[in-house]
Amino acid sequence: MSWDERQRAMLAEMGYRLPVALDATPEPEAAEPEPIVVAAPPPPVMRVAVPAPAPVVAPPPARPASAPVEPALATNFAGLDLPALREAVASCRGCGLCEQRRHAVFGQGALQQAQWLVVTDPPDESEDASGESQPGDAGRLLVRMLHAAGQRRAGDAATAFVTPLVKCRPPRGRAPQPAELEACEAVLARQVALLQPRVVLAMGLQAARRLTGTTEPLGRLRGRVHEWRGLPVVVTFAPGYLLRSAADKAGAWDDLRLALSVLHDS
Repeated sequence: MSWDERQRAMLAEMGYRLPVALDATPEPEAAEPEPIVVAAPPPPVMRVAVPAPAPVVAPPPARPASAPVEPALATNFAGLDLPALREAVASCRGCGLCEQRRHAVFGQGALQQAQWLVVTDPPDESEDASGESQPGDAGRLLVRMLHAAGQRRAGDAATAFVTPLVKCRPPRGRAPQPAELEACEAVLARQVALLQPRVVLAMGLQAARRLTGTTEPLGRLRGRVHEWRGLPVVVTFAPGYLLRSAADKAGAWDDLRLALSVLHDS
């Protein structure tokens, strides 16, 4: 028989103690409830936007490097005599100037060893049309200047060869670009090898700057001897300029006298 707590208390108040035998199996003490542990909420997840990896693009195949213009042209011109070199220049495709030319201007003068090599500025419209170097009034003035210095441009007794710096006319009369100068310098170098001049006369600003390797004004380049490919170079005005500025003809004569002194000293 079991007694509840209220009955036990009443019996105790009455002085009655329950014998152990009469007490049924005591009810186990209620276990203290386990504390409820509330888990803290997890920290918020930080979401970081990660950019998608850039697509891997394969580089384009490298173009094979082209050979420099000058060595290739020099190889093509090597071994050519003067007539064959003239024909090679007439069909030359070494730079873009060939696209709009009417005629390549090879030059005229001595057919073998020359005393003077006269290098003029690039061809103008009249030279492009005729294929001749320094035609018209400019050419006639140049003939008189050479004659005054004891040189001949034409005939079997010619002692000078006149040729432009580049053999084709640049469009709209602009200055030649570096690739064009390099291409034509290979031709000029072959002309030097064939004619073996003793003096080079550079007539005009562009010819003077290229052969002296400077960018100085023409006035500063005149009056002294320069060097190009082991040859002495004297600078003077272009014949076309002297037609417009007759006052500078006296200065041009001084330049010719300087070239004569170099010729006599060599």
